[in-house]
Amino acid sequence: MSKAPKKGTSGGPADKKAMEAVEGERQAKIDENRARCLALERFLVIRAEQSQRAYLEQEGLRRKIIDLEHKFSEEEAQTDITHGEMYRQYKAMQGELIHRIELLQTTINTLREELEQSRQELEKTKAEKDAIIAEKNKKINEQKQKMEDMAIEFGEMLKETLEQMSKRIDTGSGKSDVKGLLGNAKKG
Repeated sequence: MSKAPKKGTSGGPADKKAMEAVEGERQAKIDENRARCLALERFLVIRAEQSQRAYLEQEGLRRKIIDLEHKFSEEEAQTDITHGEMYRQYKAMQGELIHRIELLQTTINTLREELEQSRQELEKTKAEKDAIIAEKNKKINEQKQKMEDMAIEFGEMLKETLEQMSKRIDTGSGKSDVKGLLGNAKKG
């Protein structure tokens, strides 16, 4: 700091130099302060521009966030709609399949009952057939036995007839007796 001129001294050349030095110092400070002020103004302008850019970027990001939130809400709503529709389709298909299974189970039970009835009827038919076959075999055997009995009886009759014919031939009774025996054999 410079010294201020003393009061009461005359305004000599030394005072003038001192005054010029003080004035130079003051002018240097003013220039320095102006330079600082200009630098601060430039800095303030730069900061204002940066602040404005940051604000615009922030607003852009805020709009993007709002858009993304809106899109997310739409996607979420669409997902809920799709999920609901798929759930309804699933429930409908499940109901249809349960109904189909019940119908098929009923059909299976009906077919099982019909199969059991058919088996019983088959067993009954087999039993009736076996009974008929046994009856027919019995009749066949009876008929065979009758035929055998008749054949034996016929054989005995032939034998008797032949014996009688032989006896008559031997006794010589002749042809008329043979005809009579043959007639008797035909009647018997």
